[in-house]
Amino acid sequence: MSSSQCLCGLFITTIQGSFGDVRYCHCSKCRRKTGTAFTANAKVDISQWTIEGPEEHITEFEHAPGLYNAFCSRCGSPLYARSDADPSDIRIRIGGFEGDLDVSITGHVWVSFKAIWYSIEDSIPQYRQRFDDSE
Repeated sequence: MSSSQCLCGLFITTIQGSFGDVRYCHCSKCRRKTGTAFTANAKVDISQWTIEGPEEHITEFEHAPGLYNAFCSRCGSPLYARSDADPSDIRIRIGGFEGDLDVSITGHVWVSFKAIWYSIEDSIPQYRQRFDDSE
């Protein structure tokens, strides 16, 4: 079991089991959401995920048709992302989880949109878009 909390502590997210597919996403939307060069996102089966906190303080933003990002309305921390097309999975940012995580990064995705000031210098596979479009 792994847990994280938002910056103000209003929400606690818990994952039972594996984090699943973890990617570094370099798309411009992820960069705007975080103010960083990329995000570290894990795809998690919704049955392994719980969130504790007052539902009225979850703000969901539909950034594309059927694609939602959720935030704590008090501190702005990202809570999860979900898709109408894939209701059995959610995406979470792993940066808020503490301790020794059983995680391996499977790829840098959307590198065709990466910040020009950031250089990828590791040996993790890079994909111009999704995993099916490798460089």
